[in-house]
Amino acid sequence: MQRLIVALLAFTVLAGHAQTPANREDAIRAFIKTFGDARNAHDGNSVAALYTEDGEWIQNDELTRVRGRANLAKLWNGITGHVDRTINAIEFPGPDIATVRVSCQYHPDTGITGLHSEVFVLVNESVTKSPNWRIFVHQTLN
Repeated sequence: MQRLIVALLAFTVLAGHAQTPANREDAIRAFIKTFGDARNAHDGNSVAALYTEDGEWIQNDELTRVRGRANLAKLWNGITGHVDRTINAIEFPGPDIATVRVSCQYHPDTGITGLHSEVFVLVNESVTKSPNWRIFVHQTLN
């Protein structure tokens, strides 16, 4: 009987911390906003901290790849201008992975014009109840 009570208590506590699909989507939207805010503040160290330790950014030509937080910090510290990001789609192929499709409107101060697209592959690095989303792969598409 004691085991049953302990099991039910543990289930209740864990269920109370489980994220619903809407909560997961809200968390991803907030994460992408944090990324955009840090990028637009030209804070490359904060942007790089949002990647996994071996996270990777891939330019749309697929020839330019930057991997690892230290290298990503160098990349993002050198980026100027302002970009507005709009999330087009969020998918969860599994409980600890998300793909995010984003439209990017570059401001004239970036030297880039027009609307562009990006894809983020995020992974949840947390083994506890609270998610800890990080960018595993980020690619500009055009």
